[in-house]
Amino acid sequence: MLEKHTSAWSQTVALLDNASAQQVVDEATRIARRRPAKTIWNDHAALMVSVIECPTPRTATVSWCDPLSGYYGHQTWRVALAKQYGECVLSGKRIKPGDFIYRPVTCQPPPGNAGAMIIATELVPCVTPSQS
Repeated sequence: MLEKHTSAWSQTVALLDNASAQQVVDEATRIARRRPAKTIWNDHAALMVSVIECPTPRTATVSWCDPLSGYYGHQTWRVALAKQYGECVLSGKRIKPGDFIYRPVTCQPPPGNAGAMIIATELVPCVTPSQS
């Protein structure tokens, strides 16, 4: 009996090694990329987004809570140029390619709100695009 328990424990520990952890990350990334990108976030009342602070002229700390994409209490967003049409999650304003925006910092696997954008003019008290 003890031998079976030890064997199961050894197998469990072996699954948690670095190579297995990388496989889990790779699989999560593959699944996230297969999921269609959501570009309009303001279509349900449960979305809660607020800007906590702008620690630098190029970054904003955002609190994001959405039952579809997750909870990010202190997520870093970085200034960028929009590559596609979208909608500002704070104001609902239309965003077009070339507009200055803030978006979640890219990581692996990507966050559930990776396609979300805040138009930079919404953060004017913190920063203006000419400061970036």
